[in-house]
Amino acid sequence: MLEYIWLLLPLGLLIGWLAAKRDNVKKQKMLRYLNLRYFIEESQEVDESLLTLPPDFDADNLRFSLMLGDLFRKRGEIDKAINLHEYLIKEAPTKALTEKVYLSLAEDYLAAGMLDRAESTLRQLLESAEYRDLALLKLTKIYKQQREWLQSIAMLEQMESLTPLLKAEMAHLYCELAEEALAEKSATGLERVMLWLDKAYKADKNCVRATLIRAYGLYQYEQYTLALETLLEIERQEIKLIPLIVPIVYELYHLQSREEDFLTWLEAMIAKNHHIMLRVWKTHYLILHQSFEAGINYLQSSLKRDRNLLGLTILNQLQKYCQENESARLIDQTFQEMLDRYAQFQCDSCGYTTKTLQWSCPSCFEWNRSMPVEDIVALKVKHHGSA
Repeated sequence: MLEYIWLLLPLGLLIGWLAAKRDNVKKQKMLRYLNLRYFIEESQEVDESLLTLPPDFDADNLRFSLMLGDLFRKRGEIDKAINLHEYLIKEAPTKALTEKVYLSLAEDYLAAGMLDRAESTLRQLLESAEYRDLALLKLTKIYKQQREWLQSIAMLEQMESLTPLLKAEMAHLYCELAEEALAEKSATGLERVMLWLDKAYKADKNCVRATLIRAYGLYQYEQYTLALETLLEIERQEIKLIPLIVPIVYELYHLQSREEDFLTWLEAMIAKNHHIMLRVWKTHYLILHQSFEAGINYLQSSLKRDRNLLGLTILNQLQKYCQENESARLIDQTFQEMLDRYAQFQCDSCGYTTKTLQWSCPSCFEWNRSMPVEDIVALKVKHHGSA
């Protein structure tokens, strides 16, 4: 029996050698094909018949070509990427690979700013089991760029399941519609605003932006009591954003002649949120309703307990009004120029800093993570100086 094994061994080696040689031939053919594709844009004299895929072209080789097209796009050679991917769609041997090529082609169109072509290409994938949700997300982004909020929402609603981040995004899309309705100032404007905001809350019950829009709408239509009740809901939704609403809360209490209630609310917020602007507002209240000295003394004692450069700047400005001298004005001017170089909001997810509130972080793209900074924080963008 052993003698037969020795006879089969050379045959096995021969078969292995032939298989390796055949694979090497396929790779050489593929390399020739890819090289031709690479130079197709460089020469107009290339015979298009040479670009026909070899007869034994298989799925693995198509994947290599697909990777080449993606590489063109990443290098900024969008025309080459589009040309290659459009050709591969005709040659893909399976539905799964065709869908993969469609996705890459859509990316090419997006990179080229050809949104209409990207949209039509992505819609080819809405029946795909593997790429449907990804296509819906990319279509959402396209419609957002075009400010077609309802279309964006329609894409998200077709997804099988929504993550908390996507639910937050849907809430903000409804907020965009609410802001547009509010800007119209029509007879039925407030009703339409509330309709969109109810949908925003359904998507994300803790959407602070929706609460702010609702309160502003009620304020605009002089429904001050309801506006105040709405604003106070922000304490439950996101207490870190309380410093943003203090001015309007004060005005609403004032319009209802309830200044003492404002002070009670403010002191409760100071106990829960140590942001310097809350203490500055108490200083402001004491100056208005008691005396200048009472306000300054409160802020000064507060800063002794908790050092804060922004608070010190405001204290210096207040003291300047009490003692007009050149040094106080110089310090104040220096501080103000310095403060212009720093952030007022910071993403508590990635740390990205900005001067204005960003509902969607420009760095990590998470929603509702931009919070007021408690003191001076350096911006992560280059400062070009002031005039």
